[in-house]
Amino acid sequence: MTKKRKTLKVIICVLIALAMIGFISIGVIAERYGIYVAGEAVTRANKGDILGDGTVYYDAGINVLTFNNATIESDEIIVYSTNDLFIELIGENKFICTSEVCSGGVYAGDYNIYKDLSFIGDGSLTIELQNRSTEAVGICASALTIANDVTVITADCEKVVHGIACDSSLMITGNGTVTVKNGAAQNSIAVRVRGNALFEAGAALDISVNPGTTEICKGLSVSGDILLGKDTSLAVSVDDTATDLGECIRVSGLMEIGVGSTVTASAKNAYAIECFGAIEANKGASISAVSDKNDVDIFCSGAVVNCGATIDGEIDAIGGIHNRDEN
Repeated sequence: MTKKRKTLKVIICVLIALAMIGFISIGVIAERYGIYVAGEAVTRANKGDILGDGTVYYDAGINVLTFNNATIESDEIIVYSTNDLFIELIGENKFICTSEVCSGGVYAGDYNIYKDLSFIGDGSLTIELQNRSTEAVGICASALTIANDVTVITADCEKVVHGIACDSSLMITGNGTVTVKNGAAQNSIAVRVRGNALFEAGAALDISVNPGTTEICKGLSVSGDILLGKDTSLAVSVDDTATDLGECIRVSGLMEIGVGSTVTASAKNAYAIECFGAIEANKGASISAVSDKNDVDIFCSGAVVNCGATIDGEIDAIGGIHNRDEN
């Protein structure tokens, strides 16, 4: 082999090696996890500092996306995940989405196949959807678990605005305090759960829906059962004067109110509490229901079983009202 051919062979080998290194590097950079933060794809290359300011990072080994005192403003959905996801909150965090078309805080799903989402950690999160967009949703997931302080504030929208939408279930743990202030739209539901809602002991949910809804106005809508553990708090206030399709608290199944828990519901143009199963109120619980227009504040298709609770409101229970010994 001539010297010239040897040199050419060496050059070719070097070029092949460089090409392979480049291919591997591109592969590493391009490895994505199906998570986007303010439109930025989370990759192996950037997962340690996704936005370049040290406030957002991802641990692929345990599938935890962490926000550490992060304030993020974008016209993209702030967090979008095509897979199940844990979000850890450290310190005070704020998500602001300014999209004028489809405004979103946290969305877990892929082509309407929703994924599970859990908020963990000792921090807090405020989601603000400011602009008047066509559609908006603060948090959307299949099974949603919240174990910290989360506030969702949505503005008025043209068609649809949901503060929290759960396709299967909602759980608020004992450390969780959730506040939803929902705007007005043709279809406005502050918290929608297509399944069961569970509040562990000490959990709290506070919902208010702004006036101005043109067609559908709902506060808390649960397709399954709602189970309020000991010393929980549920407060729902709906200004539904602009529609005949208003709901304050609506439960398709059983509504069980735990020992020492507090439920406060007020509506302008609908039942304050509407339950199509049974209502069981346990010792020390306090229920206050006010409907300005209806003669009845609480409607129940089944029985209302009072086991030592205080109930303030007119009740229509097809299954009757049963007072039992609080012991």
